Amino acid sequence: MTQMASAKTTTSPRLGESEDIGETVRKARQTAIEMMKKAGFDVGTEVKVVIDPKLAFMGYTMPHGGNFTIVVSGGAVGSGLLEGLLIHEMSHIYRIQTNHPSHNGQILEEAIDNLGKKVVLSDYQQKIVHDLLNDIQDLYADDISFKVLRNSPIIAADQMTRFLQDWVKDEPAKSHDGVMDSWINASMMTHNARAIAQMARHRVEDIGGLAEQANKSFLSQVSPSVAGRFEYFRNLLQNLREDMTAEEYRALLADYLHQFLEIAEKN
Repeated sequence: MTQMASAKTTTSPRLGESEDIGETVRKARQTAIEMMKKAGFDVGTEVKVVIDPKLAFMGYTMPHGGNFTIVVSGGAVGSGLLEGLLIHEMSHIYRIQTNHPSHNGQILEEAIDNLGKKVVLSDYQQKIVHDLLNDIQDLYADDISFKVLRNSPIIAADQMTRFLQDWVKDEPAKSHDGVMDSWINASMMTHNARAIAQMARHRVEDIGGLAEQANKSFLSQVSPSVAGRFEYFRNLLQNLREDMTAEEYRALLADYLHQFLEIAEKN
Protein backbone atom coordinates (compact mmCIF):
# COMPACT_ATOMS: atom_id res chain seq x y z
CA MET A 1 0.00 0.00 0.00
CA THR A 2 1.27 3.47 -0.84
CA GLN A 3 0.15 6.73 0.58
CA MET A 4 0.86 10.43 0.51
CA ALA A 5 0.85 10.64 4.28
CA SER A 6 2.64 13.97 4.37
CA ALA A 7 0.05 15.74 2.27
CA LYS A 8 -2.55 17.67 4.20
CA THR A 9 -6.22 17.47 3.32
CA THR A 10 -8.62 20.36 2.97
CA THR A 11 -12.28 20.58 3.85
CA SER A 12 -14.36 17.88 2.13
CA PRO A 13 -16.96 18.98 -0.42
CA ARG A 14 -20.57 19.04 0.78
CA LEU A 15 -22.68 15.89 0.40
CA GLY A 16 -25.09 17.71 -1.88
CA GLU A 17 -22.31 18.02 -4.43
CA SER A 18 -21.85 14.23 -4.76
CA GLU A 19 -22.75 14.10 -8.46
CA ASP A 20 -20.28 16.86 -9.27
CA ILE A 21 -17.66 15.12 -7.14
CA GLY A 22 -18.16 11.86 -9.05
CA GLU A 23 -17.76 13.63 -12.38
CA THR A 24 -14.67 15.50 -11.14
CA VAL A 25 -13.06 12.21 -10.08
CA ARG A 26 -14.01 10.48 -13.34
CA LYS A 27 -12.47 13.24 -15.44
CA ALA A 28 -9.35 13.42 -13.27
CA ARG A 29 -8.89 9.64 -13.53
CA GLN A 30 -9.17 9.73 -17.32
CA THR A 31 -6.82 12.70 -17.59
CA ALA A 32 -4.22 10.99 -15.39
CA ILE A 33 -4.39 7.70 -17.33
CA GLU A 34 -3.96 9.55 -20.63
CA MET A 35 -1.07 11.65 -19.33
CA MET A 36 0.70 8.57 -18.00
CA LYS A 37 0.29 6.77 -21.33
CA LYS A 38 1.44 9.77 -23.35
CA ALA A 39 4.61 10.00 -21.23
CA GLY A 40 5.36 6.30 -21.83
CA PHE A 41 4.03 4.87 -18.57
CA ASP A 42 0.87 3.03 -19.59
CA VAL A 43 -0.92 1.57 -16.54
CA GLY A 44 -3.90 0.29 -18.52
CA THR A 45 -7.51 1.04 -17.69
CA GLU A 46 -8.11 -1.38 -14.80
CA VAL A 47 -7.59 1.35 -12.21
CA LYS A 48 -10.54 2.37 -10.05
CA VAL A 49 -10.71 5.59 -8.05
CA VAL A 50 -12.94 5.81 -4.96
CA ILE A 51 -13.44 8.50 -2.32
CA ASP A 52 -13.08 8.03 1.42
CA PRO A 53 -14.49 11.23 2.98
CA LYS A 54 -12.89 10.42 6.36
CA LEU A 55 -9.38 9.71 5.07
CA ALA A 56 -6.87 11.83 7.03
CA PHE A 57 -4.28 12.06 4.25
CA MET A 58 -4.50 12.58 0.50
CA GLY A 59 -4.68 9.03 -0.82
CA TYR A 60 -3.26 5.53 -1.23
CA THR A 61 -3.37 2.56 -3.59
CA MET A 62 -4.66 -0.96 -2.97
CA PRO A 63 -3.61 -3.74 -5.38
CA HIS A 64 -5.99 -6.68 -5.79
CA GLY A 65 -5.10 -9.34 -8.31
CA GLY A 66 -4.00 -7.55 -11.44
CA ASN A 67 -6.22 -4.56 -10.72
CA PHE A 68 -5.76 -1.50 -8.53
CA THR A 69 -7.98 0.83 -6.51
CA ILE A 70 -6.82 4.34 -5.67
CA VAL A 71 -8.53 5.71 -2.55
CA VAL A 72 -8.58 9.51 -2.28
CA SER A 73 -9.79 11.71 0.54
CA GLY A 74 -12.75 14.02 0.22
CA GLY A 75 -10.38 16.94 0.75
CA ALA A 76 -8.17 15.85 -2.13
CA VAL A 77 -11.08 16.23 -4.56
CA GLY A 78 -11.38 19.95 -3.91
CA SER A 79 -7.70 20.65 -3.30
CA GLY A 80 -6.63 21.42 -6.87
CA LEU A 81 -4.11 18.58 -6.56
CA LEU A 82 -6.36 15.66 -7.57
CA GLU A 83 -4.82 14.95 -10.99
CA GLY A 84 -1.33 15.23 -9.52
CA LEU A 85 -2.28 12.85 -6.72
CA LEU A 86 -3.69 10.31 -9.18
CA ILE A 87 -0.55 10.52 -11.33
CA HIS A 88 1.55 9.95 -8.20
CA GLU A 89 -0.50 6.89 -7.27
CA MET A 90 -0.50 5.59 -10.85
CA SER A 91 3.29 5.92 -10.78
CA HIS A 92 3.29 3.54 -7.82
CA ILE A 93 1.07 1.23 -9.87
CA TYR A 94 3.51 1.36 -12.79
CA ARG A 95 6.37 0.44 -10.45
CA ILE A 96 4.37 -2.55 -9.20
CA GLN A 97 3.39 -3.60 -12.71
CA THR A 98 7.00 -3.46 -13.92
CA ASN A 99 8.34 -5.33 -10.86
CA HIS A 100 10.65 -2.59 -9.62
CA PRO A 101 12.47 -3.74 -6.44
CA SER A 102 11.25 -0.68 -4.52
CA HIS A 103 7.69 -2.00 -4.80
CA ASN A 104 8.44 -5.66 -4.15
CA GLY A 105 6.35 -6.59 -1.10
CA GLN A 106 8.55 -9.55 -0.22
CA ILE A 107 11.68 -7.39 -0.06
CA LEU A 108 9.92 -4.86 2.18
CA GLU A 109 8.66 -7.59 4.52
CA GLU A 110 12.16 -9.08 4.74
CA ALA A 111 13.62 -5.67 5.61
CA ILE A 112 11.21 -5.31 8.54
CA ASP A 113 11.65 -8.93 9.66
CA ASN A 114 15.43 -8.50 9.64
CA LEU A 115 15.15 -5.74 12.23
CA GLY A 116 14.21 -8.40 14.76
CA LYS A 117 10.97 -8.75 16.64
CA LYS A 118 12.31 -7.08 19.79
CA VAL A 119 13.51 -3.91 18.08
CA VAL A 120 10.22 -2.45 16.89
CA LEU A 121 7.60 -3.02 19.56
CA SER A 122 5.13 -0.16 19.79
CA ASP A 123 2.60 1.03 17.23
CA TYR A 124 4.36 4.37 16.72
CA GLN A 125 7.68 2.63 16.06
CA GLN A 126 6.09 0.30 13.52
CA LYS A 127 4.49 3.29 11.78
CA ILE A 128 7.81 5.14 11.66
CA VAL A 129 9.54 2.16 10.02
CA HIS A 130 6.65 1.84 7.53
CA ASP A 131 6.95 5.55 6.69
CA LEU A 132 10.72 5.24 6.19
CA LEU A 133 10.17 2.52 3.59
CA ASN A 134 7.31 4.48 2.06
CA ASP A 135 9.60 7.51 1.60
CA ILE A 136 11.81 5.49 -0.76
CA GLN A 137 8.80 4.10 -2.62
CA ASP A 138 7.48 7.64 -3.03
CA LEU A 139 10.80 8.85 -4.44
CA TYR A 140 10.83 6.06 -7.02
CA ALA A 141 7.19 6.76 -7.89
CA ASP A 142 7.89 10.47 -8.23
CA ASP A 143 10.76 9.79 -10.62
CA ILE A 144 7.88 8.90 -12.93
CA SER A 145 5.25 11.42 -11.84
CA PHE A 146 7.62 14.38 -12.16
CA LYS A 147 8.38 13.34 -15.75
CA VAL A 148 4.65 13.17 -16.45
CA LEU A 149 3.91 16.50 -14.78
CA ARG A 150 7.02 18.44 -15.83
CA ASN A 151 5.45 20.00 -18.94
CA SER A 152 1.87 20.03 -17.68
CA PRO A 153 -0.16 23.01 -16.46
CA ILE A 154 -1.85 20.80 -13.81
CA ILE A 155 0.67 21.70 -11.08
CA ALA A 156 2.65 24.94 -11.36
CA ALA A 157 6.35 24.95 -10.45
CA ASP A 158 5.85 27.26 -7.47
CA GLN A 159 3.00 25.07 -6.22
CA MET A 160 5.29 22.03 -6.20
CA THR A 161 7.93 24.11 -4.41
CA ARG A 162 5.52 25.06 -1.63
CA PHE A 163 4.28 21.46 -1.40
CA LEU A 164 7.79 20.14 -0.73
CA GLN A 165 8.87 23.09 1.44
CA ASP A 166 5.89 22.46 3.71
CA TRP A 167 7.19 18.95 4.43
CA VAL A 168 10.35 20.27 6.08
CA LYS A 169 9.93 20.63 9.84
CA ASP A 170 11.77 23.27 11.85
CA GLU A 171 10.87 22.16 15.39
CA PRO A 172 11.75 18.82 17.01
CA ALA A 173 9.42 16.83 19.26
CA LYS A 174 9.68 17.61 22.95
CA SER A 175 7.81 15.56 25.53
CA HIS A 176 8.42 13.65 28.75
CA ASP A 177 9.06 10.41 26.84
CA GLY A 178 12.72 10.37 25.84
CA VAL A 179 12.48 7.15 23.82
CA MET A 180 9.53 8.39 21.79
CA ASP A 181 11.16 11.78 21.20
CA SER A 182 14.33 10.07 20.00
CA TRP A 183 12.42 7.96 17.49
CA ILE A 184 10.21 10.81 16.31
CA ASN A 185 13.09 13.28 15.89
CA ALA A 186 15.16 10.73 13.98
CA SER A 187 12.11 10.18 11.78
CA MET A 188 11.55 13.92 11.26
CA MET A 189 15.19 14.31 10.26
CA THR A 190 14.90 11.56 7.63
CA HIS A 191 11.66 13.06 6.28
CA ASN A 192 13.38 16.44 6.01
CA ALA A 193 16.19 14.70 4.15
CA ARG A 194 13.65 13.10 1.81
CA ALA A 195 11.94 16.41 0.97
CA ILE A 196 15.23 18.25 0.35
CA ALA A 197 16.61 15.29 -1.62
CA GLN A 198 13.48 15.26 -3.76
CA MET A 199 13.83 18.95 -4.54
CA ALA A 200 17.40 18.38 -5.71
CA ARG A 201 16.53 15.13 -7.51
CA HIS A 202 13.86 16.84 -9.61
CA ARG A 203 15.33 20.34 -9.83
CA VAL A 204 12.57 21.93 -7.78
CA GLU A 205 13.80 25.35 -6.67
CA ASP A 206 13.83 26.03 -2.93
CA ILE A 207 12.38 29.53 -3.38
CA GLY A 208 13.64 31.83 -0.63
CA GLY A 209 15.68 28.98 0.82
CA LEU A 210 12.75 28.15 3.11
CA ALA A 211 13.35 24.39 3.17
CA GLU A 212 17.05 24.82 3.90
CA GLN A 213 16.36 27.37 6.65
CA ALA A 214 13.70 25.20 8.30
CA ASN A 215 16.00 22.18 8.26
CA LYS A 216 18.92 24.15 9.72
CA SER A 217 16.65 25.29 12.54
CA PHE A 218 15.55 21.70 13.17
CA LEU A 219 19.09 20.29 13.14
CA SER A 220 20.30 22.98 15.54
CA GLN A 221 17.78 21.80 18.14
CA VAL A 222 18.32 18.03 18.04
CA SER A 223 21.14 15.88 19.37
CA PRO A 224 24.45 15.80 17.45
CA SER A 225 23.91 12.09 16.74
CA VAL A 226 20.68 12.91 14.85
CA ALA A 227 21.95 16.06 13.14
CA GLY A 228 25.18 14.35 12.14
CA ARG A 229 23.38 11.69 10.14
CA PHE A 230 21.38 14.13 7.98
CA GLU A 231 23.92 14.16 5.13
CA TYR A 232 23.91 10.35 4.94
CA PHE A 233 20.14 10.20 4.50
CA ARG A 234 19.96 13.13 2.09
CA ASN A 235 22.72 11.70 -0.11
CA LEU A 236 21.22 8.20 -0.10
CA LEU A 237 17.75 9.45 -1.03
CA GLN A 238 18.98 11.99 -3.58
CA ASN A 239 21.11 9.43 -5.40
CA LEU A 240 18.81 6.40 -5.52
CA ARG A 241 19.56 4.50 -8.72
CA GLU A 242 16.89 3.50 -11.21
CA ASP A 243 18.62 0.30 -12.31
CA MET A 244 18.90 -1.35 -8.90
CA THR A 245 18.74 -5.13 -8.61
CA ALA A 246 16.69 -6.88 -5.95
CA GLU A 247 19.83 -7.82 -4.01
CA GLU A 248 21.20 -4.29 -4.19
CA TYR A 249 17.89 -2.95 -2.93
CA ARG A 250 17.87 -5.43 -0.03
CA ALA A 251 21.34 -4.23 0.95
CA LEU A 252 20.32 -0.57 0.66
CA LEU A 253 17.27 -1.06 2.91
CA ALA A 254 19.29 -3.00 5.47
CA ASP A 255 21.83 -0.17 5.77
CA TYR A 256 19.14 2.53 5.67
CA LEU A 257 17.19 1.00 8.54
CA HIS A 258 20.35 0.13 10.50
CA GLN A 259 21.56 3.73 10.29
CA PHE A 260 18.15 4.94 11.42
CA LEU A 261 17.95 2.59 14.41
CA GLU A 262 21.43 3.61 15.55
CA ILE A 263 20.26 7.17 16.12
CA ALA A 264 16.62 6.44 17.08
CA GLU A 265 17.74 4.22 19.97
CA LYS A 266 20.22 6.75 21.38
CA ASN A 267 18.42 8.60 24.16
